[in-house]
Amino acid sequence: MMSNLRQLIFAPKVVALIGVSNDPKKLSARPLQFCQQHKFTGKLYLVNPRHDQVLGQPAFSSVSTIPDRVDHAYILLSTKLVETALDDCIAAGVKVVSILADGFAEVGDEGMVLQARLVAKAKSADVTLIGPNSMGVVNVDNGFMCTTNAAFKAEGHLLGRLAVLSHSGSLIGTLISRGQARNIGFSKLISLGNEAQSCVGSVGLTLVDDEKIDGFVLFLETIRNPRKFAEFSAAARRSGKPVVAYMLGKSREGQALAVSHTGAMTGEADAISAFLAYNNIAEVSQFDALLEAPALLNKRVQLGQRPHRVTVVTTTGGGGAMVVDQLCIRGVEVAELSASSKSFFQKNNIPHGSGKLVDVTLAGARYDVMKKAIVQLIHDPASGLIVVAIGSSAQFNPELAVKPIIDAVDENPGCAPIVAFPLPVAQESMKMLEAANIPCFSSVESCADSVSLLFMANCEPADKTLEGEYDETAINYTLNHQITAGQVDDGGMLNEVASNAVFTKLGIMAPKQLFIPLRDEKPQIYNDHGLSYPLAAKLVSQDLPHKSEYGAITLEISDSVTLARVVNKMKERVQSLVPDARIDGVLLQEMASGLGEALIGLRNDNLVGPIITVGAGGILAEIYKDVCHRPAPVDAETARQMIAEVKGFAYLRGYRGLPKGDLEALAKSIEALSQLGNNERISEAEINPMLVCKDGVLMLDALIRIAPKT
Repeated sequence: MMSNLRQLIFAPKVVALIGVSNDPKKLSARPLQFCQQHKFTGKLYLVNPRHDQVLGQPAFSSVSTIPDRVDHAYILLSTKLVETALDDCIAAGVKVVSILADGFAEVGDEGMVLQARLVAKAKSADVTLIGPNSMGVVNVDNGFMCTTNAAFKAEGHLLGRLAVLSHSGSLIGTLISRGQARNIGFSKLISLGNEAQSCVGSVGLTLVDDEKIDGFVLFLETIRNPRKFAEFSAAARRSGKPVVAYMLGKSREGQALAVSHTGAMTGEADAISAFLAYNNIAEVSQFDALLEAPALLNKRVQLGQRPHRVTVVTTTGGGGAMVVDQLCIRGVEVAELSASSKSFFQKNNIPHGSGKLVDVTLAGARYDVMKKAIVQLIHDPASGLIVVAIGSSAQFNPELAVKPIIDAVDENPGCAPIVAFPLPVAQESMKMLEAANIPCFSSVESCADSVSLLFMANCEPADKTLEGEYDETAINYTLNHQITAGQVDDGGMLNEVASNAVFTKLGIMAPKQLFIPLRDEKPQIYNDHGLSYPLAAKLVSQDLPHKSEYGAITLEISDSVTLARVVNKMKERVQSLVPDARIDGVLLQEMASGLGEALIGLRNDNLVGPIITVGAGGILAEIYKDVCHRPAPVDAETARQMIAEVKGFAYLRGYRGLPKGDLEALAKSIEALSQLGNNERISEAEINPMLVCKDGVLMLDALIRIAPKT
């Protein structure tokens, strides 16, 4: 079924171009011109009710009057005429319809209503809709250049093995032109626009088993269907085909532009990056890496069980040092020569410098020297990935600087993978390397990013078996009871006591405590509460999520007289600052001491769903941004990995002889809290701080926000 849909989208036998202009200079004339220019092998029918002929070809009044069954129709009409044209396509039995026009979800409510109507009609007729706002579909292999993108005026587009799925149609032209300059070609390219119905995930799934595609390039403005996206990425990984993505909208300004362009919803940048990483999508920050990273990521099979480290070979010390520097910044291990390779270099009088940079100096501009060095390194079992940084000879003498690398690889298949970074602008060298299937890079940053992604991509996902036991029915029952009691069925904040009750069901414990409802509050209760001093006292209110900001919490209370006084003082302060705050009562907690604090937070991102965040506790996470994120829920092993990524937990790991905190208990609490990601009523859940002790952990403050009913 997927291969059949792939054919209808990218290799249709019969195509209708609806609204082709009789003016060859108009945008709507381009798909016809490009398909003719690139010798599309299928049949093209033109639809224009105002003309019997368009650009010298017969024109039909409607799709329904075309004598053949149309596979794919491209609607090139203005927004107000699109719906009628779609109705005609449905009546004629067309199975794929692309729409160029804008003016839909990106323009507001009226456009959203119209777009929703198109989707409803397409779904009921089992029609695949591409767009609106789609600049079309391209298949380089068969000349199906059904696009308005001016880049396809060029002759001789390179046929490659990469598929491009882009929200932006114009960026496809950018990739084409940059690829052309680098001898990098493409197989299939599609502009998805608003993704009203079909999306990156659904179209990607049709291409995963395409034998003419080795990898995917994504230009993203949003993620509209995370479940389908994850399904596509999993299928691509199983097929050994890397997926590289550039995500627009990491800044507020970029988010605004993404929204205005295709009506894209935006989410938090960290949440999106966590989602992409979790789904084995190689997210790049360098645009050139979209072209460059796939070739390297395809080497992960060749890397196999070799060490996850890099040997940097260079003919120019400064250039090689740049590569080492950028790799180390990204946490990539750079290795010295092994003893056997060092001995080989010495015996053959090959310069190799010292330390972690193998600097062969000007000797590397000699064919025989460079080839010997490369052959030795790729055969060395201690080698992981070889990165060759080439100096000026790459520009002026590629036969000396590049040819020995190519010949060494060609004559010794199956050895350690190798990549190249020519420092000067050296197009001839880069074309030679890429033709020989040796990945190469135009910038040191793109090189370092791609190498880092290679080692990440080669990691198998963790086993998702949960170590804890979670009674989901009991947890949901407790949550629903607290929602009803807190009168937040239409959305809102649970107070701390209600939040504590839910977390306790997950097995997360608080210090010994007592909640005194407002109705039960009497002076004598502060003398007879059954807790041991010192105490913490908090006003319990769903209107005060951050108690310290309103003076609604007091610590280290030493006796009953002080306790009664501070409770009254907190009430007076809150009433003066937030007169409408509802105070449900007072929560008394025994003061607890530990070795450090952590933050565990869950948030339901509007794009990618529930995300769990772990960081240093208190305000440190906000100040230093020392946090890590994963899609929720997570297992205990993933939780341990998250803890290891937080630099602020170093002292809890026994840094410089400090006592070790119970990070295993923290991991289990992270795993437990993340299970709330399965409940669609929870928009936020947070414990901050979580006290990490020598034995165990304690939640000191907690909140849960309930999402409105949908």
